[in-house]
Amino acid sequence: MSMDILLPIGLAFIMFSIGLGLKVRDFTRVFTNPRALLVGLFNQIILLPMIGIATLIGYQGHMELALGLMILAASPGGITSNLLTTLAGGNVALSVSMTAITSLLSVITVPLILGFSQALFFDANQVIEMPLGFIMGSILVVTALPIALGMAVQAAKPNEANWARPKARHLATIIFALIVASAFIGQMDNIINNFVDIGPRLIILNLATMALGVFSGWTFGLARGERIAIALECGLQNAALAIFIAVTVLGNPILMVPAITYALIMNISAAGFILWNRRTALQTTVAE
Repeated sequence: MSMDILLPIGLAFIMFSIGLGLKVRDFTRVFTNPRALLVGLFNQIILLPMIGIATLIGYQGHMELALGLMILAASPGGITSNLLTTLAGGNVALSVSMTAITSLLSVITVPLILGFSQALFFDANQVIEMPLGFIMGSILVVTALPIALGMAVQAAKPNEANWARPKARHLATIIFALIVASAFIGQMDNIINNFVDIGPRLIILNLATMALGVFSGWTFGLARGERIAIALECGLQNAALAIFIAVTVLGNPILMVPAITYALIMNISAAGFILWNRRTALQTTVAE
């Protein structure tokens, strides 16, 4: 099978694996304990794209790379954020809720952010065809519908879904790694040639969004585990979705270079963040 077929199938399975672990009542957290979830969603949906725009102020490089960065900034949190939140000692329930909600909302938010980015950064001679209706439909098929299907399986066959969920999550993580690795190999020359151009801005985007998660959580008096979850959820984007939009939807492989590069950056920074939090938690325990 070609990448155009394997990529959406793999991404749909990743989203299905998330849905397997969700129940309708999971979404009631926004009503029963809304503060942490609302802070996280505001960071993810509003502030993260704004930081993306800020990092591109004064940018004079390839406009495809600028749009690729905004595709990434518009994408929801990735599946690895849930696992890494667990390792960092964060609030996993909050992380899963943010991943699910932002993935569902991405059907609307991603096309809107990309349309605005196109108008902001491109002049009339540079415009890349942006079929917003097609983008919306494509994201619906590979994100919202698979999540809904996974939730339907959880509701109808909870025992089977609970048995399959950890296995599906592990497989989904492997699929995500294969998608990024395959894209990295195919675009290695472009990544190397353009890293000096776009790499520093991707590093700024990653570190700024994670720092914002910690700072906003502290500002609103959130618990340490909630701050960790928000920071990782905002810093770990769904690079697989960004690659899918670039390659399958927009048909421009150069647009996925920022997503592939960011996938490497975000895992390095996340590892450092996890080690720092685990050390802090250990020191706190010893002090007590």
